[in-house]
Amino acid sequence: MKNYKKLIIFSILLVLCIAIIAYLTDGYQENDNTSILLFNGNIITVDSTTSKPEAVFIKGSRIYFTGTLQDARKLTDASTITINLKGRTLIPGFNDNHTHTLAAGSFYSEAILWNKTCEEIAVIISQEAKTKKPGELISGNSWDYTTCPKPHKSLLDKAAPNNPVFLTQYSGHAAWVNSRMLEEMGIDKNTPDPKGGQIVRDEKGEPTGILRDTAMGTSEYGKFIKQILSPSLHKKLITKALTLYKEAGITSVQDNTWEPFTVRLLKKYRNSQELSTRFTCWPMGNSPLYYAFTWFASFDKNDYWVRKGLVKYFADGAFSTRTAWLSQEYADEPGNFGSPRYTTQELETIVMEAAKEKQQITFHAIGDRAVTEVLNAVEKAQAVYPWTNTLRFRIEHIQIINPNDIQRMKNLGIVACVQPFTLCNPKKDETLLGKARAKKAYMFYSIYKAGIPVAFGSDIPAEVDYQPLLGIYYAVTRKSKDGTMGPLNKDECFSPYEALYCYTMGSAYAEFMENEKGSITKGKLADFVVLSDNLITVPVHTIKDIKVLMTITGGRIVYKHNDF
Repeated sequence: MKNYKKLIIFSILLVLCIAIIAYLTDGYQENDNTSILLFNGNIITVDSTTSKPEAVFIKGSRIYFTGTLQDARKLTDASTITINLKGRTLIPGFNDNHTHTLAAGSFYSEAILWNKTCEEIAVIISQEAKTKKPGELISGNSWDYTTCPKPHKSLLDKAAPNNPVFLTQYSGHAAWVNSRMLEEMGIDKNTPDPKGGQIVRDEKGEPTGILRDTAMGTSEYGKFIKQILSPSLHKKLITKALTLYKEAGITSVQDNTWEPFTVRLLKKYRNSQELSTRFTCWPMGNSPLYYAFTWFASFDKNDYWVRKGLVKYFADGAFSTRTAWLSQEYADEPGNFGSPRYTTQELETIVMEAAKEKQQITFHAIGDRAVTEVLNAVEKAQAVYPWTNTLRFRIEHIQIINPNDIQRMKNLGIVACVQPFTLCNPKKDETLLGKARAKKAYMFYSIYKAGIPVAFGSDIPAEVDYQPLLGIYYAVTRKSKDGTMGPLNKDECFSPYEALYCYTMGSAYAEFMENEKGSITKGKLADFVVLSDNLITVPVHTIKDIKVLMTITGGRIVYKHNDF
C-alpha cells in the first residue's frame, strides 16, 4: 500500500513538470489545401433542413458544398480527389459519447477473458504465470458473472501462487484478485469497506477476492500511471485505440482523458496529421490528477481536434457488480441496494459549484436511485442559478430510471448520454433486477420521445464491444448480439434513422458542437463514413454486419477498407 502511495505522489509531481513543458510548446495550424468530391451514392445528411444531395465537395477540413453533381464538378481542379461511391451510403462520422481511450488501448492489448468460465480463466492465468517472474503482476480483463458466476481467490491462488493477480471485471467496477494481491493491497478480514466500495466476504468474514468500486484501491491507478509515464507504451496504447476507432467509423470521441500526458500526445498526433479521431477531453472531478489536467492540459478554443470538455463525477457503481444505486434491492442479492459515491450534501455541493461557475458536468449514474439524487441536486442548483438548465448537464448510462424522473430531466435541460451496448444480455438483467423490473430498464426511447437530447456511445472498454453499427443494432432490436435473446421491451426500440441521429447529431449536441459536426451540412467539419449498405433500409438484424469502407476526418481519408 505504501509503494502505491509513493508511486502516486511521484507520478503527480512528474506529471506537473512535464505538463509545464507541454503547455509552453503547443501549437497547431489546420491544413486547408486538399479537396475531395464524393458522388454517386446514397447520402444521408442527418440534416432535415436540406434536400438530399447528389454530391458533397470538401475543401480543406470543411464541407464546402452539397448539391447537384453538375454544380459540384465546377468546384474541382486537377488536385481534387474524386470518390465514386458506386451506390454505397455516406453518413456523418460517428461520435462516441463516452470513451476511455487509454484504457481501451490497454484492454485490447491484453488477454480478454470475456465469455470464459472461472476454470478457463484459471488455466489462462496459470499459463501467464509461466511467463512472469515471481512477484510480477498478472493482469487481465473482461471476466463476468454470466460465465464465471463464482469467482474466488482460491482459484487464482492455485493458478499463480507466486504472483499477484488483478483481473478487472468487464464493467471496470470490480476486480477479482488472489491472496497475494490482497496482501499487497493490505486487505484482510479486519479491513473495513472503503467509502463507495465493497470488499466481498464469505460467511466467516474472509475476503473472497472480489473487490467492488473503490475497494479496488490503487492497483488500477498504479497501472494507469505506469502507462502514461512510459512514452513508448503510452504511444502504443493510444495508437491501438485510434486504429479501432477509425476502422469502426468513429471520427469523434468524448473521452475520459483525465491527465495532461495524453492530451499532449494527442496534440503531437494532431500536429503530424496522424490523429484520425477528434477528442473532447474530460478530467475526473475529485481525482488526484484533476488539478494537473486543469492547470497544465492547455487547449485552444479554435482547435476542433483536441478540445477541453466537461468534468466527470461518479454517483454510483455498475449493475454487474451490484453497486449501481437502486431504489429496490437486487433480485439476486436481497438487502443490497448498491452504493452511492457521495453523500447528499456532497452531491449538492458539486452541482451547486458547477452551476455557479457555469461549468458543464456529468454524472455516471446507472441506478434509478442515483439518477433521482442527481436530479434532486440539479433542481436545487436551478432554484439558485436560473441558467443551470442551459448548461447541458449530463447523466451517463441511465440504465434504469423512475419514469417520473423523465419529465424532470427535460425540465432541467439534462442530456441523456447512454450506451446501447448495455442491451447485449437481457437474461442477465432479469437475474439482476427480476423479470418485471428488467422490462422497465434501459428506457432510452422513452427518454428520447419525451424530447430530451439523447446521445449514443460505447463506454469502451467497460463494454466489450464498441462498434457504432453494432450499437445501432442493439438500439433498434434490443436483442442479444446473436439475436437469440430479447427484445427487452420492444416499445423501447429506436428506428435506424433515430439511432443514427443519436450517434451523430445527438452526441454533437451533448458536447456543444452541433454547429460544427454531426450532419453533412455546408460549413461543418468534413467528417464522414462510407458504408457498404444503407443502414436505414436493410433488415434490422443485419445492421451490425454492415462494413465501414472508408472513414474521413477533417477532409483526410484516415481509413480505407480493402473492399472499397
